[in-house]
Amino acid sequence: MVEAVVVILVGLAIGTVPPRWLRLPEPMVLLFIGALLRVLLGVHANGDAFKVAAYIGLFALLFGVGVELSDLGHRPLTPLGLGLASMGAIVLTGLGLVALLTLDTTPIRVALAIVLSSIPTSAGIAARLIRPHGTGEGSGYATIISAAVADDFFGITLLVLAPLLAVGATLDLTSSPAIALVASVIVVVAMLLIRPNSVPLKLVKLCVLTIAGIVSGVSAALLGVFDGHETASHLPKKFRRWLPTLERLLPTMFFIVAGYDIRLGLFAHTSVLLSAALIIAALLISRLAITVVAPDDLRVRLAVGAGMIARGEVTIAMALVFLQSHVISSSNYASLMVVVLASTALSALTLRLNRLGR
Repeated sequence: MVEAVVVILVGLAIGTVPPRWLRLPEPMVLLFIGALLRVLLGVHANGDAFKVAAYIGLFALLFGVGVELSDLGHRPLTPLGLGLASMGAIVLTGLGLVALLTLDTTPIRVALAIVLSSIPTSAGIAARLIRPHGTGEGSGYATIISAAVADDFFGITLLVLAPLLAVGATLDLTSSPAIALVASVIVVVAMLLIRPNSVPLKLVKLCVLTIAGIVSGVSAALLGVFDGHETASHLPKKFRRWLPTLERLLPTMFFIVAGYDIRLGLFAHTSVLLSAALIIAALLISRLAITVVAPDDLRVRLAVGAGMIARGEVTIAMALVFLQSHVISSSNYASLMVVVLASTALSALTLRLNRLGR
């Protein structure tokens, strides 16, 4: 428990530092700090405390994203975002499987687990990378976040199917992922379709759906985006002034906690780096396909493709499920963490280059 407190306090302390404290992508730096803390502390801290801290941090970050989308007049889930996310998932799955199965040492079920874990775009990381470049019209911000929210559905659905890849495992529709999937569908449909007129009824709807979502294990990203979007018009000005500080302070914990599960020593293994390189290559091709079919001018399409490169919270969650189910090894998990770190860096670099070219 002491180790968990130390990690969380470090995260909170770093969160008080101004956001431009380093020129490197902040999420990537925080993941490395979390990994280094694991080395320094020497043991794995209390998992429950970590889960709570990470959930709160991710919810806070995506709550702010929902507020921004409301201010821009966009909904957090659109047909365009859903379509782009679907196309990206199909292309990535096909290319990733072909690439990984060319390695003689990669069984089919392991390759499938790695590819499925790589599908979801990180809404949290994407938001942090895009904000410094602006989120207004022409930035592609709303499309990116909408596609990331759609990817959360994919991630939760795949978590339901994850046990089928384990030897001797069967699909359990009463499992936590299955319940979370059903609850996620209900929450999103209710948020989009139930539109009460009075403010009290709106707040009642919000409270009921949020509590039900937390209890049933709905993604913090989904709840954060929708709660922020729904409450934006009712937030007092004082809270809005504090929102950027809370978004910088609390989400830091998520990235550091995620980094704490990384074993840095495995990054030196050739097989780990090769598997990660193949997935990253498939990921970049799938984002290029998205860039080609996305609407708007070229720079907006490039921004959408770049913003959808970053992997993050759902990838980490899926990797942990596969690791605990003995579908993948610690080396495979390390490969996925390399994908998370490299995709964050690539997304940040591409977004910056696109901005400089304006």
